[in-house]
Formats: sequence, structure tokens, C-alpha cells
Amino acid sequence: MSSLRINISRLSEGHHHYSLSAEASEIGLDERFERIVAVEADVEKTSRQMFLQAEARTSGTFVCDRCLDQFRMEVASRHAVVYLQGPGSPEDMQEFEEVQVLSPDTNIIDLGEDVRQFLILSLPLKILCREDCAGLCPVCGVNRNRSSCSCTAEEGDPRWAELKRLLGN
Repeated sequence: MSSLRINISRLSEGHHHYSLSAEASEIGLDERFERIVAVEADVEKTSRQMFLQAEARTSGTFVCDRCLDQFRMEVASRHAVVYLQGPGSPEDMQEFEEVQVLSPDTNIIDLGEDVRQFLILSLPLKILCREDCAGLCPVCGVNRNRSSCSCTAEEGDPRWAELKRLLGN
């Protein structure tokens, strides 16, 4: 269990706000994430369900996919979950994107796994140190963000030359 827990055993109906935090490693984030994960959560409780909206923030050291330099990046995610107490109806399951059914004896909701998954999903597919990263020279390997080289771009595979001509390139 992580420290990102909400005790729901005596939670009254209405709106509740929580400020929670945990070490990145505590919720299963890898060594790239180095700071505390801070979570702001709002819970709206009714007699049958709880609607949770959470925003998580952390930062880490990542490797740029173009130039291979390490850099720091802030990571944030937002997610919403509906917790149903007891069996939910098919309409409840279709109405909300993320639904979790709680057993009647559940006293604590642990947000750790959900926060971990949503933070990882919020990472871009291509992690870049900056949007205009020039990357590495494919010939000599110099980092084009720091210096330039006199390498010339190699012509592609000659077997593709006819296709390039047809495409007008």
C-alpha cells in the first residue's frame, strides 16, 4: 500500500479535498522519476458512489530520444474514477470511463497504482529535451545542439531512387 490513501470508512456525503504525497519509488515509478509525487484529489460522495478527480505532479531526469542528453522534465496527469459501493448496474459501467467496484468492507482507497499508470501514460511517445532538438549527426555522431560538423548527408539506398523520382522528390 502506498501513502496515497483515502480513508472512506466514515466519509460523509458531499465534497472532500485531499492533498497527498508519496515517494516516486513507493508507487512503482522507475529511477527516472526522482521527486515526490504530489496529488490533489477531490472526492464527491453520494450514497452509492464516489467520484474522484485527481491531479498528480512530479518531475524526473529523462534521456532525449534525439540527442541522448539527459534533461529534467515536469510530468503531470489528470484522471477521474468512479467508485461504486456494491455491484454496479451495466448503465453505471457504460456511463463513466473508469469505474471500480468496491466491496462493502472496503475502508481505504489506495490511489498509488492509478497515479503511477496515469503518470506513465502522460509521458510523450518521443521524449525530447526541447521541441527543436537537432539530434545527432548520423555520420559522425556529434550532438548538433552543441556543435556543427562538416559531414554531408548520405544519399539513400539507390534501389529507392526510381520511387523518389516518381514521387517528385
